[in-house]
Amino acid sequence: MKQVFFKTFLILIISTKALHSQNQLTREDGEYFIKIDDKYIHHLEQLNNSSEKFETTLDLTTYKKRFNFLNANTSLHIDYNDITYTYVKKFLGYRWYPKIIGLSVYYFPLFESKLDHYGIPRELKYLAVVESALNPRAGSWAGASGLWQFMPATGAQYGLRKNEYINTFFDPVSNADAAARYLRDLYRQFGDWNLAISAYNCGPGNVNKAIKKAGTKNYWKLRKYLPKETQAYVPSFIAVNYLFNFYKEHQMKPNYFRYSFFDLKTIKINQTITFNELAKQFDYKILRFANPQFLTETIPQGSIVYVK
Repeated sequence: MKQVFFKTFLILIISTKALHSQNQLTREDGEYFIKIDDKYIHHLEQLNNSSEKFETTLDLTTYKKRFNFLNANTSLHIDYNDITYTYVKKFLGYRWYPKIIGLSVYYFPLFESKLDHYGIPRELKYLAVVESALNPRAGSWAGASGLWQFMPATGAQYGLRKNEYINTFFDPVSNADAAARYLRDLYRQFGDWNLAISAYNCGPGNVNKAIKKAGTKNYWKLRKYLPKETQAYVPSFIAVNYLFNFYKEHQMKPNYFRYSFFDLKTIKINQTITFNELAKQFDYKILRFANPQFLTETIPQGSIVYVK
């Protein structure tokens, strides 16, 4: 991990209360795309250690073969069609994407452990990329927050909380655990991962309405009855899946983050302390990066802290 990568991302996390990752939509070629927060992208673009030069062309025959490979190696439906092709091409235009791939080596082991624990396909880790671009303090226009973008009411239902010192919507562990349980519950309800992913975004009520209007549970047939933003979610998820599996074939050269989440250890704070005081024992920059759930310099008594 080069110092510039860590320093810039640290500034991004601790200098804002919440950034908007899905604050608006853009429309191209008849499809809606979730617009990533410009401020977040600006900070990512300051990281000069992941090359933004890579191959964006994609031969149609090669594309079909790769999709067939993905579909054959997952319990999810990785569908090839004109819609998913449009989304993959759009995502290949995001020159900053190697930086997200480089950062994923920190978060993905944590996500995979939670998904494994609840018996959920590991590929669902890519949904966090769609939701937040791996920004732990991301926020949406609708009020969702965190890596997995929980709305306040749903987050509270799954044990997330916040006060003046701590916001566990921003805690990578709490947020990922809640997301895995919520996805498990949605899949139990719908029996289809495309519908579960859609319900994760717009709520099960809206998905049930779409099913009723379309007269089918086939995702691609009922998709047009979903909210505009939700229409972008499954194709975006599939596009992210493609990029993370085939980025090397496109000559992407990420600079991988030095640590995985599991390179850190967990401690419990027995008395209220500040980050500066705790930094006498542990690296301050890693403390602040790994613990975005703390909103001030104060770490209250009884808190769980991730340290290196």
